[in-house]
Amino acid sequence: MFFRSRSKMMARLPGCWTSTLLCCAFLLTACGPSAQTNTEFAERRRVQCLDKFCEGDVEPKHASNEVALKVNGQWFIGPRKYFGAASRSAGFEWWEHKPLDSDLARPAEAQALVVNGNGYDISVEIFLRNDRGLMKGPSRFERLRQAEADGRLLGKTTLRPGLDMWRTTETDGLGPGLWYVATAHVDSDPNGAVLSCRDSNPRFDRCVTGFYWRPGIVADMRFRTRHSVDWPEIYQEAMRILQQLKERRSASAHELLAANGNLGERRTSAVGPKLR
Repeated sequence: MFFRSRSKMMARLPGCWTSTLLCCAFLLTACGPSAQTNTEFAERRRVQCLDKFCEGDVEPKHASNEVALKVNGQWFIGPRKYFGAASRSAGFEWWEHKPLDSDLARPAEAQALVVNGNGYDISVEIFLRNDRGLMKGPSRFERLRQAEADGRLLGKTTLRPGLDMWRTTETDGLGPGLWYVATAHVDSDPNGAVLSCRDSNPRFDRCVTGFYWRPGIVADMRFRTRHSVDWPEIYQEAMRILQQLKERRSASAHELLAANGNLGERRTSAVGPKLR
C-alpha cells in the first residue's frame, strides 16, 4: 500500500515541478525592473559618465606630451604641462604679477614656497565640469547690483583702468565680500569678468569664480587673494590656456571594429582609426 502511494506521488512530481518553475518565472518577470526604472537608470548613468571615463569609452589618440579630458560627454586634447585628465583641470603658477613658465626654473622664493608645502600660494587652478544646472540664476555682476539695491554695498573703487573693486556686506560670517571686475573682459559677462574674494579669515584666503567656457561646460577658478589685483591678467592667461584644448571626437567601439574589417570575424584593434 505504501509503495503504491509513493509511486503515484512520484508520478505526479514532474507536473508539480513544471508548475513551480512556471510560477517562479512569472514572479521574476513581474518583479523585474519596469521600463521607466530602466530609463531612469540609463539617464543616471549617462549623467554620471558625462565627466568621467566609463565602460565603452574609447580615448582619442594623442601625443605623449598631451592628455585627453572628457567633459560634458566631449573629448578634448591639451598640453600635459597645463592639464590633468583625472581631475579635468588646468593650472599654472603666478608670481610677481605674471605667469611662470613651467619649462623654466622657478625663482628662488617661489621654489621655497613649493618645497615647504605652500605651492598653492602661487597656483591658479581651473576645474572643468558639465553644467548640471548649477549656473542658473543671476550672474555674479547681477548679484553685485542686487547687493547695491539691498544697501549692502560698502564701497566701489576703480583700482586702475580695466579693474574695479566692490566691497559688500555678506551674511555668511566670513567677513566682507571683495569683488573684482575685469571690465575689459566681457566674453563671460557683458559687464566684465567677476571674481569673488575673502581675505579676513586666513582659512578662507582665496578668490573664486565660475563662468561658461563653452555651451554646457563651466570653468571654476580659484587662487590666493594676494593675486586679486592681477585679476585681468590672470583671466587672460586662463583663457589663453583653455584655448589650447582641442575638441576630438572619440571613435565608438562599432567604428573601431568597422575600421579593422569584418565585424564578425576580426577582433578590435588596440589602435583606433584616424580621428577627426
